[in-house]
Amino acid sequence: MRIAFAGVAHSHPFADAANLVARGMTIAGVWDADDPSRQADFAARFGAEVHGGLDDLLASAPDAVVVTVRTRRAFEVALACADAGVPAFFNKTVAACSADLDRWAGLSPASRFTSSVLRFAPALADFAENLRAAGLRAIDVHVQHDITGFLVSDRAWQDDPGGAGGTMVNIGLHAWEMVDVLLPGAQAEILSAFRVRGAVATASEVLGSVHARIDDIPVTVTISGLAGADRYAVLAWTDTGIRELVLPDDLDGLGYGGTADAIAALARGGAVPVSSQRTISVYRNTIASADAARGSRPLGRTPRGPMPAPDRGPAAEREAP
Repeated sequence: MRIAFAGVAHSHPFADAANLVARGMTIAGVWDADDPSRQADFAARFGAEVHGGLDDLLASAPDAVVVTVRTRRAFEVALACADAGVPAFFNKTVAACSADLDRWAGLSPASRFTSSVLRFAPALADFAENLRAAGLRAIDVHVQHDITGFLVSDRAWQDDPGGAGGTMVNIGLHAWEMVDVLLPGAQAEILSAFRVRGAVATASEVLGSVHARIDDIPVTVTISGLAGADRYAVLAWTDTGIRELVLPDDLDGLGYGGTADAIAALARGGAVPVSSQRTISVYRNTIASADAARGSRPLGRTPRGPMPAPDRGPAAEREAP
């Protein structure tokens, strides 16, 4: 199987490529519109042919494409991949605001998906499965990823609310993806939210805290970009006691291996592993909580907006746990 890379805007495609090569995939080519230096590094590391444009990359007829472009380009790349009939996986983020997300939700069904790698973390899937019969009453999700690297000039677009969405979106997406694994398809009512700018020169925030409700289950989400090691954790209050999960701090433990497996399956003609409806719910929760914390959205409303039409064709999507 031949996998092409459209964009290498952050670290994930480098991990994706290494994992795909380990699974017998060939890296067929690379294109990036914004960072020729990263493109050259990627090409040298994986022996990938550099393409001068997206159309040229797609015309090379890869079996699938891994897309990691700056957020503002995601919609147009999705259209191009669909027009070329190439299955596509999109690394985060594909939308940073409600208007972007409405455009994404309006895309015609195609063989594409986007997800945080954490959705494919084995321990999180096991944790969710074990909760199903436990009587879940409340959850508390913590995500921590040091944003220092996002404050330098060539990566500042990730800290920009108008770029990748800033900390509440770019990091917060991980938290709401974890919530979706535990409560599939959940649409949260945001009850309160605030952010902390902190002592670093961030264009967004260094920390956010969100209190929400999903049906009758209270949900607390803490999103941190403070200095320190990564940490992704869940506390769940159930009828059988309090349960806790801290994801292992290694690539397979954080779901990178599972993500590569999902991309390889897509390249072989498999169904996408998470429905577009669930993806839109994750993004709506993420963006609504960011807007509330930044004071630009009324509280106490469930995020609403267009939802994608289900794909009822032969490649109908398969729900993840």
